[in-house]
Amino acid sequence: MNLKFAKNGKAVIYKIIKMTIMSQKDLILNPKNWSRIATLWQRLQQSFRLMVGVPDYQNYLEHMKKHHPDLEAMDAKTFYRYCVDSRYPSAGSSMKKCPC
Repeated sequence: MNLKFAKNGKAVIYKIIKMTIMSQKDLILNPKNWSRIATLWQRLQQSFRLMVGVPDYQNYLEHMKKHHPDLEAMDAKTFYRYCVDSRYPSAGSSMKKCPC
């Protein structure tokens, strides 16, 4: 299979998903595995979001509840602002903000 991601990336991803589903048809269509598949799908979404730089607020809340119960968690707007500022530091440092 010739994988040309630059030209037809969506088509390649579609083919990979289709081949995976077709090869695991009995496993996927079994109702006993639907919760596992849902969990896998949620984790894949989380991974894709992290790859493009979108932080996971729910994961942050769970972490704060589990490891720092005495501290108050940031609200969603403050959390995203913190993540953007940490990714693209202000003009006061050596690295400028992203021009886009």
